[in-house]
Amino acid sequence: MKSTCNPCPGWLDAIPSNWEIIPAKAAFLERRQRSRTTDVHLTPSQKFGILPQEEYMRITGTRVVLNLEGQDNMKHVEANDFVIHLRSFQGGIEWSSLPGKVSMAYTVLSPRGRNVLPAYYRWTLKSLAYIRELSSTTDQLRDGQSIKYSTFAKVPLPLPPLDEQRAIADYLDHETVQIDALVEKQEELAATLRERRRSVVDRELDSGSLGHTRLKNLLDRNDGGVWGEDAARSEGTVVLRSTEQTVDGRWRIEDPARRSLTAKEFKAALLEVGDLLVTKTSGSSKHIGKTTLVDEHVSSMSACFGNFMQRLRARSGTSPKFLWYCLNSRAVREQFDLLSTTSTGLSNLNGSTIGSVLVPLHPESKQYEIVDHLDEQTSRIDTLIAKAEEHIALANERRSALITAAVTGQIDVRTAAQKAS
Repeated sequence: MKSTCNPCPGWLDAIPSNWEIIPAKAAFLERRQRSRTTDVHLTPSQKFGILPQEEYMRITGTRVVLNLEGQDNMKHVEANDFVIHLRSFQGGIEWSSLPGKVSMAYTVLSPRGRNVLPAYYRWTLKSLAYIRELSSTTDQLRDGQSIKYSTFAKVPLPLPPLDEQRAIADYLDHETVQIDALVEKQEELAATLRERRRSVVDRELDSGSLGHTRLKNLLDRNDGGVWGEDAARSEGTVVLRSTEQTVDGRWRIEDPARRSLTAKEFKAALLEVGDLLVTKTSGSSKHIGKTTLVDEHVSSMSACFGNFMQRLRARSGTSPKFLWYCLNSRAVREQFDLLSTTSTGLSNLNGSTIGSVLVPLHPESKQYEIVDHLDEQTSRIDTLIAKAEEHIALANERRSALITAAVTGQIDVRTAAQKAS
């Protein structure tokens, strides 16, 4: 069932003339076998690929929901199978190096035939060009959904000669290792800078303090956000999510979620400049307690906030930004860690408990003095962090472009490998 439509419209319009284009069903079958008693529970992830669940939790510090309903509710996976997981709209088709079992919510793909080399398709199914083509076949696909086999089958796949598949896989294995090493160094640098930043903040906050006070003594409001599923993204009120808070306590709002809210909900959850939003529920304990300050840009969006976050509003005589520095300090984050609990795979921080954390006590005039000093000191460090993140982004862009070019035959990997050596 091979097709040789070359050139072919879409993502494969410029493949080499000696390559074939085949239906996805000719390359992969859907595996629907029930899991076996000896199968290890596997967890697919974009960052780490497919790992045994226990190893994934150990590496990430994240607890996942354990499947307690028995093996009849899980799917069997063989080594060299591919699993389409719940981040499928972002390219979540992962290759498995080991057998095991996964949730019934996932789609399992089994390579079909000797001329389908898993090592090559491991890269092809993660290429940006393929992901975009696959996304174009789906409507309103979002986080928490897995692409079905029938949808996967809509996008044709390239079939280079087997020796070229091996050459491309070997080339990408080699080249991406080098790029990943550069990214890792920049990530380590950014982590070191963030640690230096926390130390600067901790020292400044504690210097000359009159002692400590409970956070609740400095607050005018302490309340939760709105519940509800995302509505169409072009309609409704913007509702900020904890996933849009960075580890540095800032905003990264690229595709805002919108919900239809009643007038009462809107009034109760409408954000003002100076409000602080604290992550109180997350699948990862390291995100608990992340605190972000609402600035003029966010306020101008007439945004509300979701129930995974808690809104804090400083009382008169307290600097909101001083509290922002306090809540992102090492000392307070450690208190949040102690106060949080874990249930059904989620870490939780009770909204009322947040007010019990201890923060440094300073007069109002001293608070603004501290803020000015910290703004000056941390801005230098933030500039260095931004440069490291820029290098990471550029390296990842190069990595993505290289993968797409290689798996679609836009570069001769043998010639490129010789030049590199």
